[in-house]
Amino acid sequence: MSIMSKRMDYMISPFPIRIIDPKVESSKLKLKNIRVGQAGHLPGRTLFRSGVVFEHWAIVYIVSGGGTYMETSGKEQQVREGSLFFFRPGYSYNFGPPPGGSWDEYYINFNGTRVSEWLESGLIAGGNVFQANSIMGLSTLFEEVLQRMESGEPADADRASLLVERMLLECSFIIEEKSWNAQADYMRQIREDLNLCIYGEMDLEQIAAKHHISMSTLRRLVRRSSGYPLHEYIHRLKMAEAKKLLLNTSLQVKEISGMLHYNDPFYFSRLFKKYMGIAPQLCRSNI
Repeated sequence: MSIMSKRMDYMISPFPIRIIDPKVESSKLKLKNIRVGQAGHLPGRTLFRSGVVFEHWAIVYIVSGGGTYMETSGKEQQVREGSLFFFRPGYSYNFGPPPGGSWDEYYINFNGTRVSEWLESGLIAGGNVFQANSIMGLSTLFEEVLQRMESGEPADADRASLLVERMLLECSFIIEEKSWNAQADYMRQIREDLNLCIYGEMDLEQIAAKHHISMSTLRRLVRRSSGYPLHEYIHRLKMAEAKKLLLNTSLQVKEISGMLHYNDPFYFSRLFKKYMGIAPQLCRSNI
């Protein structure tokens, strides 16, 4: 392979940078549904960019240094050694190191019909910064893509595309883990609000509206998280609270029933026995 070209651009970095544009016309490629576009390595990048909109998807990996990344009107996220993030076409970005700082950056942009499949399967995701320290040899993969693109050979351009797909597959495991963690945090917030249903401080429709979801979505999330249908989950919350009140206060069953918004004390008692395994009248004397 040829020695990779380097050039100076003091607006970007005080060190030589490498930027490689495609050297093979698309009709010469065997892989028609994916193409690697521009790729580059920007060691010691100092340039911060604001309001930038990209035409194609891109993956960016930060080898060292740090800074920030923000997509459109999203929140500003910290970037540090080992961070990985994506640019989505049509979105606006502010990103780069802080004044007086720098970072060592690899990037690859890509396009083609294959991208839609990658989106559906979770190989790529925009708007978030991921930590990719656990992916062994990621810098080496980026280097190999750059070398393949530099050669000017159609076969190497195809190999570069396959390397990008391999890279995205490895990154998808990190994306999936962060998505799961975000979902777990989201469910914690929903559960906190569901606890407000115990004394009627919020109702289910209000909770769904607060989280910008439909009632059917709320039911599905609770079922997936707890294993219980939504109405049963609420009953169980209330019965657990009723048991606490029976054991720690002198309130009568009828009073507790009313506090928990059960207008019929007999219905309340049947539910309590169903979920707690004992009648509320006997709960105090059996502990």
